[in-house]
Amino acid sequence: MVLMTRRLVVFAVVAACGTDNPGEPVKGTIAVTYGTEMPAMKVGAAIQDEQTPANMFVMIGTGGVSCATTFKSVIPTGTFVSFSVDKTAPWPHPSAFVEVFKSTGNQLHLSGSTGDVTIDAIADRVTGSVTMMTTDNMVGMIAASGTFDVKRCF
Repeated sequence: MVLMTRRLVVFAVVAACGTDNPGEPVKGTIAVTYGTEMPAMKVGAAIQDEQTPANMFVMIGTGGVSCATTFKSVIPTGTFVSFSVDKTAPWPHPSAFVEVFKSTGNQLHLSGSTGDVTIDAIADRVTGSVTMMTTDNMVGMIAASGTFDVKRCF
């Protein structure tokens, strides 16, 4: 829960701004359900986790995620899934905290829960899978599942 609060503060500060950055294309089958919406995850990147330097921060979303993304970056309008895991070796992370959030102009709604993250490879790209599901009082069901293949930026 501390991780969610810490990231919420960082993202809430920058969520009101926009960006022209289309992002790095994501490959895989990752799907996000946000209430009744199922937005297409189009971009993603694995960046250095500035808050936990031994980790990488993987962020996948509908737009604006690239190697230039940092914790001080502008979060564009869209829906995103993110998590922070060890950056040194591929392996399962069965209790990783996975966040799903939606930015709409000047508002940010964030939900998260522990989920299963498996990192299959860390090379020029980071590949793996994620599964997480939770219920949010305002939105309903929030879930992320499938495989991902994102550009490694650290």
